[in-house]
Amino acid sequence: MALDLTAGGRLNVGPFVSERKVGAIAEMVAGAKLGGYAGQRARTDLTETLSTSDAPHSFAHLVNLRNLPMYDEVEADFSPITTLETVPDFRPATFSNLTTNFAGLENGKDNDGERIAPKVAELDTYQYAFGYTQESTDIAVEKRGFKVGWSLERGVNDPFNLVSRFPGDMLKVGVKTDHYVVVRALIKGVTSASELLPGTDFITGKAVVADSAATPEALRVAIRQISNRTDNRGVRVPTPARFRLVVSQGSADSINWALGLARGLFSVQDGLVTYHASGTPADPLGRISGVIESEFITGNAWYLVPEDGTTELPALIRVALAGYTSPEVYVSNFNGAPLAGGASSNPFQAYSFDNDSIDLKFRQFTNAGLFSEDAIVWSDGTA
Repeated sequence: MALDLTAGGRLNVGPFVSERKVGAIAEMVAGAKLGGYAGQRARTDLTETLSTSDAPHSFAHLVNLRNLPMYDEVEADFSPITTLETVPDFRPATFSNLTTNFAGLENGKDNDGERIAPKVAELDTYQYAFGYTQESTDIAVEKRGFKVGWSLERGVNDPFNLVSRFPGDMLKVGVKTDHYVVVRALIKGVTSASELLPGTDFITGKAVVADSAATPEALRVAIRQISNRTDNRGVRVPTPARFRLVVSQGSADSINWALGLARGLFSVQDGLVTYHASGTPADPLGRISGVIESEFITGNAWYLVPEDGTTELPALIRVALAGYTSPEVYVSNFNGAPLAGGASSNPFQAYSFDNDSIDLKFRQFTNAGLFSEDAIVWSDGTA
């Protein structure tokens, strides 16, 4: 079966890359993972192959071919709270969303001040009231990346370790970068308008102060706070059906435990845990479908964010550059080959004249922005 070097048109194929070379390196990488003689032979073949001047180009292309589907299939923890959009260039892109506008309906006949369809008497003229309001924000995609030096010594001593680890390591960097821009947009985008307000938990009767930690009581108050909000049209904000709670690294286990106890999903007596088929059906904590940890959130701060698709306006938008929606790896095209004396058996004599190395470049185009905080509640958790 022919190998699609373009990955369905998503990758450009360089002049030093061929299907035969990429396929051969892929087979050797797979064989090098085996034990015994077969694995040793594959590692030897891989070392010899990488000693050709164009092999690193094929290796970089193999990394991209493997990373693209892996990156697409990774269920990033931030995916449930973001809407993904592609942009054509680096200029700020305006993202707009139409919301219904019922302003004026409250003044209609027999409406009792409510925004419902007015009564129309015989031969009366229908009033103008219903329309749309455009909400918009600007987000520009960012170019991010770095270089990795592949030295003569590393290539000769242990080529397989680098080849086997590099694709997975690059994938981790790409996912972590996307995670960072989303959390940064959330932290820097929210205002005091969505900050937790003092209140009373209607189930336990406990008072909740502003800046409370992510206790079950505080989260119930937060969800009720959303239901009491009105947007800039004066319309009540519907309570989303599902939320994700974004917290600092290492906080999820204790929060999930507290939420489970509060909802009656299990109970503890004399050190024994008893699980129950269902908790309290009417408990609003059941709307929290998961906890997202982030190393970019500090202390006890938390953010209750609606899942994508549960609100009229998206909470967060992540952008990627059209044609470059996944991170890619490139190899430097140094030309330090000897002027005379024939081809060298050392790959690094065909690269950097200065320091016997080649450079692998990681590049990614990504960014994110806050679109609407109508259904977000946050707290710095300092109380």
